[in-house]
Amino acid sequence: MDWYLVRTKPGKERWVSDQLSSIVEEVFLPLLEARSPRWGKMAWSIMPLFPCYVFARCELEARYFAIKYMAGVQAIVSAGADPLIVPAAVVAEIKKRGVNGVVRIAPKPFDAGELVRVVAGPFRGFDAIFERYLSGAERVAILLRTVEATGLRLVLSSSALAK
Repeated sequence: MDWYLVRTKPGKERWVSDQLSSIVEEVFLPLLEARSPRWGKMAWSIMPLFPCYVFARCELEARYFAIKYMAGVQAIVSAGADPLIVPAAVVAEIKKRGVNGVVRIAPKPFDAGELVRVVAGPFRGFDAIFERYLSGAERVAILLRTVEATGLRLVLSSSALAK
């Protein structure tokens, strides 16, 4: 049996996953736990890691039409007319990165507008205002507080900052 990727209609991943579990050998819906804006505040929520996709392991020849025409399903991911097989190693790696199918992304340590202190480099000891992350959580932009009250924008490693 091979793994296949089933494309769902938006917001139907869980429903399709539940329906597939009764007709295929194994279903995998990887989930993501992350902070997202909700009613103007950042809150933890669990959502699909790959929106609109569910993994299914089965003998596709025997289940093709049952899957393809299931309510909530848009298609089986294919190249032309041939459904694509997802390597088992890819599914295993995704499963390994989560706990009970849920992958968690740790929150970033600084928020925009937060007062920070430079603790390394030539500007060590200066206070600054955190502006934003530039690439992942490794490079950041800050506004250095100066005597003239005009901010000097700097790009530093995030490890050079502290709260």
